[in-house]
Amino acid sequence: MSLMDRNLDIETYDYNGCHSLRPHAKKLKSASFSAKIFCDPVHGQISLHPACVAIIDTPQFQRLRAIKQTGFLEYVYPGATHNRFSHSLGVCYLAGKFIQELRERQPELLITDTDVLCVQLAGLCHDLGHGPFSHTWERYIHMATLKKNLKTAWKHEIVSINMLDYLIEDNNLLPQLKKFGIGSKEINIIKEFIQGSQPVDGSRAFLYQIVNNDDSGLDVDKWDYFLRDCHYLGLPCSFEYERLIQFAKVFMVDGKSQICFRDKVLESVYNVFRTRSNLHRLAYQHKVCMITERMFLDAFLIVDGKCTGPTGETLHFWDWSMSAAYSQGENLKKALERYCTLTDSVIFFCLKYASQPDVKKAADIVKAIEKRSSKANGFYQHVGLKILPYFVSEADIANGFCQLLPAANERVLSLFINGGTIEKNIEPVNSDDICICVVPVNWGKGDKNPVESVLFYSKDSVFTNHSSDISQVSAMLPKSFQEIQVHVLCRRSDDYASQVARWCFENYWDASPIKRTANSLKNNCHL
Repeated sequence: MSLMDRNLDIETYDYNGCHSLRPHAKKLKSASFSAKIFCDPVHGQISLHPACVAIIDTPQFQRLRAIKQTGFLEYVYPGATHNRFSHSLGVCYLAGKFIQELRERQPELLITDTDVLCVQLAGLCHDLGHGPFSHTWERYIHMATLKKNLKTAWKHEIVSINMLDYLIEDNNLLPQLKKFGIGSKEINIIKEFIQGSQPVDGSRAFLYQIVNNDDSGLDVDKWDYFLRDCHYLGLPCSFEYERLIQFAKVFMVDGKSQICFRDKVLESVYNVFRTRSNLHRLAYQHKVCMITERMFLDAFLIVDGKCTGPTGETLHFWDWSMSAAYSQGENLKKALERYCTLTDSVIFFCLKYASQPDVKKAADIVKAIEKRSSKANGFYQHVGLKILPYFVSEADIANGFCQLLPAANERVLSLFINGGTIEKNIEPVNSDDICICVVPVNWGKGDKNPVESVLFYSKDSVFTNHSSDISQVSAMLPKSFQEIQVHVLCRRSDDYASQVARWCFENYWDASPIKRTANSLKNNCHL
């Protein structure tokens, strides 16, 4: 008997879906009623409900194995190759652990087996709609939408809830899910949990704060990806989710039941948001990651609708993604079927082996990334980074650079001529050669202290708001909770273009019209 078989003998589920640990339990005849043990590198041995296993063992869910969790971060941190599949299992596990803890500590909440399972399934399915390279795909869709002069917003959560319906229908899972109390009503509730909706019934509001908590930002989705990303990147993680779960309680606040935390874990709450900030500053916004992502984004725009996939069908990145979110009926089913073919490997090989004249530039971009140590190989240059306490749009900065480019070209060209380093047929730098990336880096609530959105209670169970007294935590907490990073990249790798772009970068911030605009924006911001 294998180790997995022994585990399944020990840990099974009763027919009503209740978890049961029976040392000598007889294995149930139907495999659909057997729990499954997963060895997770972050959480250890985790047991998942058979309804979760039924969803996991579908092509739509298995697709998440081919979607990297952190996009192109592996080009900076080689260990960052983990995927949305393992993250989804981790969120499912944490969601179950959290709600079970609340259920045991507060039986008056009347949490049912179905409630527990719905929360677990929401954690499992919350990322079904992610596109290739995770959040990079959202940025691509946003860029492509702007190029089309449209304003339609696209979020992977919208595709996730559509994908859940498609997954259940395509694999005929509804009869099996109904055995565990999951019918059409419960599936709609699961989709609400995924979206982070506000419930109609205030007494059940706390259930909506476990997987996707828009109120405070403290939810198991973030806990797992903070822990998982730190694990694979080799970075320290300074918060303990177990402590937060142990000291969580549900109270009625402002007419709805909300998850509150004991005041003594205030430091742990701060550490959650501090971990988020550290991951963004040290990893997600690393300059090499910014360059690599931008190069791939440019390549996506080049090949969209011009390359073929494994089935021989032309891939339409933007059209299929938007249709997967907003189509209806049979059109939606076809859109989701096509969307499922879009994975990291499919997109990467379409780019790398693009050979047609109008898309070959995408292949050159991939080649430049793979040979980035070679000089003048086409790898974009990082010209400079500017940290601002206020927001300025990419378009405003790009316009400012355009105004400076004629003077910059003239200045640098004269230096090259005087220095005797002029090259033949040197091309002046134009606006397309410079790329502006404006990235807000914060603790999760813009320029506000996110802990002020977290609810706390004291030892005598009287609701308190200790988060307002920062001095109780530390005298070294930041006075501001957001910075705006402006990365300036040059698409050309020659020294002339680099110097022109750097001249613009150094002189942009002192240009009087732009400085007045920036000061006006600064004065209108709440810092």
